Amino acid sequence: MIPLLLKILGVKLDAAQEVSSAGMQLRQQNWLGWVVFIALLLAVYTWWVYRYLGGHRDLGKWRRIILAALRFLLLLLLLFILLRPVFSFTIDTHLRRTLIVLIDKSASMNIQDSRLADNDVKRAAIGKDFIHTLDQTVPQDKVPAVQHIARTELVKAVFANPTFNIIPQLKSRYDIEYLDFNRDVKPTSEEEALNAPPPEDDSSEATAIGDAIREVINRKRGQPVTGILLVTDGANNAGSEPIDAANAARQEHMPLYIYGVGITSPRDIIVDKLFTPEVAFLKDDVQVTVRVRGQSLDGEKARLSLRLDNTEVASKDLTFSGDDDEQVVPLTFTPDKAGLFDLSAAIPARDDETVKDNNAVTQRLRVIDSKIKVLFVEQTPRWEFRFIQSALLRDRRVDAKFLLLQGDPELAGAEGSPYIAKFPTDKQELFKYDLIIIGDVDPKVFSADDMANITEFVTKFGGALTFIAGKQFDPEYYAGTPFEKLLPVEISTSAVEGPADNPTTLALTPLGMTSSMLKLAADEQQSAAIWKRFPPIHWIARVGRAKAGAQVLLEDTDLAKASRSAKMPAMALQQYGVGQVLYIGTDDTWRWREDSGVAYYPLLWGQIVQRMALAHLLGASKKTQLSVDKETYAAGERVTVYARLYNQNFAPVQEPSVNGFYTSGSGPKQSVPLRALPGQAGMYRGEFVPVTPGTYKFYVESDPQTTIDVVVTKPRFELGETAMDESSLKEMARASGGVFFREENLADLTKSISQNDEKISRVIDADMWSSPFYLAIIVIVAVLEWVLRKRSELK
Repeated sequence: MIPLLLKILGVKLDAAQEVSSAGMQLRQQNWLGWVVFIALLLAVYTWWVYRYLGGHRDLGKWRRIILAALRFLLLLLLLFILLRPVFSFTIDTHLRRTLIVLIDKSASMNIQDSRLADNDVKRAAIGKDFIHTLDQTVPQDKVPAVQHIARTELVKAVFANPTFNIIPQLKSRYDIEYLDFNRDVKPTSEEEALNAPPPEDDSSEATAIGDAIREVINRKRGQPVTGILLVTDGANNAGSEPIDAANAARQEHMPLYIYGVGITSPRDIIVDKLFTPEVAFLKDDVQVTVRVRGQSLDGEKARLSLRLDNTEVASKDLTFSGDDDEQVVPLTFTPDKAGLFDLSAAIPARDDETVKDNNAVTQRLRVIDSKIKVLFVEQTPRWEFRFIQSALLRDRRVDAKFLLLQGDPELAGAEGSPYIAKFPTDKQELFKYDLIIIGDVDPKVFSADDMANITEFVTKFGGALTFIAGKQFDPEYYAGTPFEKLLPVEISTSAVEGPADNPTTLALTPLGMTSSMLKLAADEQQSAAIWKRFPPIHWIARVGRAKAGAQVLLEDTDLAKASRSAKMPAMALQQYGVGQVLYIGTDDTWRWREDSGVAYYPLLWGQIVQRMALAHLLGASKKTQLSVDKETYAAGERVTVYARLYNQNFAPVQEPSVNGFYTSGSGPKQSVPLRALPGQAGMYRGEFVPVTPGTYKFYVESDPQTTIDVVVTKPRFELGETAMDESSLKEMARASGGVFFREENLADLTKSISQNDEKISRVIDADMWSSPFYLAIIVIVAVLEWVLRKRSELK
């Protein structure tokens, strides 16, 4: 009715305007009393004329009434003009603001969801405009078209859906800007945003929803933006937290209107991670842990297979429980040949799985055919020595020899005895060991040549050295000896802590939590929980702070022993020359064997020995040591490489920077500058980004023969979580002041966004008394009276 009235009165509105209220008003309302009085006089006059005057008396009753009514209406219309009537319209003008349409273009948007649940099929059918509500039934001939539709194809269908008519409605009110995102954000066209699939390059292999929202906020801060229409499946695996970005959007008055794409409970098996040592020993049991997830597979079974290259070496049958079941599966195998292998864990893909490319994970494994040679020197057979000795003798990877200075000399003479009679004075004999452990030994038993040989073993030949503190000598009596320089901690003036019945606990530092030698479970949090269950120790050596460049792995929790800068170190590791030195500040680790710790004690010492000795065992370069910060990388991920470099005299290289190179296959070598790390002589750091999967070799210009392999795999971020994260998306919408949508309520999208509009209201008066419409009414009434009077033969 109002649009017709506007058209009649000649009032025009543009697309951003709408009428919120309408009514009639009188501009000369103060004349209303006189007009009513005159109208009454005219009513009486008209009645008198048609009742008593002239030939009017001869007319029929109803004709006389009609003619009188027409005459009075004509006079009343003319009299009404004196009041100057107008139609008053309140017009709301929506400010022309910008709407940001932010489209997810990550690889997970290519997932073809297997829609098995009835409502999931109906939602896709609504998007395709086959049905309009969840109460309707999808025609059978349309089911195949939606049962396995890709998410990006569903987005395309939704925005082309004439029932929703989303884009035309939004365009009529807003200036629309299109952006797409995966790892990065970039402007795009409407055609590309709504219709193009995710790119096939590596940029699509990660989703940074939080970063994308923050980027929009930074670009549009202070500009008239009505909100952000975010189209995504919610799979976030990079960048900042999306909920924090949603809160920031609320502060900037940019609410998120989120269309969640995909299904919440897809059937999927995800072989997520594989945990195993980088190096294994021939004919030795290798412990492998695989993390497996099953989504919407309650009661279903699967078989996990572990393969070394193409040979299956272990397997296990699994049964999933619940809608989202995560299992940590332990497997064991024994390699029967040495070499470098691909160790893979896989589960065959099911026909009804959403994604079939995330059922396997692979890691490189080096199998070596040699044993770790350890020399353990101890003064007396204290408890710590006995239990460590027992653990080493049972470890098939270790060939351990023991020198007990106050032991029975005949120990070394027995056939097959692990004892030796004296400390090796010949360098060649000493340097055949990979690791030397020195317990609570009086430094006077070592000659000057012995200490020089031990120092040379570490600094120039890459050997490993471990000190285990004791109540008599180590480390207090090492002050002023060559051992003091080797220790990664500063010797205190009072090395022995108070009474033996004063228990204290040791805690992992952040570096300790990630250290391979102290990791007692596949997961860092589980490992930390095991460490917390260990009983307290009854003695710890008093030392000062760790030396510059040393890594503190364990620390004493007693604040009374802490220095101004840190807690007292209980285990510290440092690089010294080309070798490494470990300090353990207690001889009470044997107490950790209590209760459940009996299983972890040999594991702990086995890992300590392996971690310390491995570099020397594998024949690492004496002058060049290369390492990277991770075992494997995803394509496009930044690789950080470290180099510890020594010159011909085994002194640390002092150059401010050196050149490194990496190659892949037959491709050209790429240069990588490495810069010296402050305060760490001979230590350099550099970065590079491999863009394609493969095995890259890295080396430094001064020693091209020494290389390190960098394994780069295709990113799996997008396949680690295949379900649409509805709960997170709803929380983001709520936190930002916006709304979350699925296909069944997308018809309300435009209305929901418009409620956030800023409007300017103004009143428009359309003159009724001077309008053609009013004149037409007067003419019609006059003509009707004239025609009726002529037919009644009146003047």
